[in-house]
Amino acid sequence: MNTQRLATLRISPLHLQQGLFASLALMITLIAVQQFAHWTQKQQEVVQIHHTYSHAAPFAKASALKATDVGLSLQPVEDAAAAIEQAPRQQSWVF
Repeated sequence: MNTQRLATLRISPLHLQQGLFASLALMITLIAVQQFAHWTQKQQEVVQIHHTYSHAAPFAKASALKATDVGLSLQPVEDAAAAIEQAPRQQSWVF
């Protein structure tokens, strides 16, 4: 029954070949466009990352501390231990 319907449509092998070729060409075109879009998106991400890093200062100014500044900022160990012992203890629950 189906063969009779196909025979009435008069689809020749040439029409079938042309349809398959058109489908193949369409599929290749869609894959190529998708790959191109993916490639351009990656290129934009790389450029965007490059712009983000290019705005940062390339070098940071470094300065050494003076010996007097270092001496004042350090505390003796005894003072730190005494400060910890004097601090009130907080209750904590351990399960």
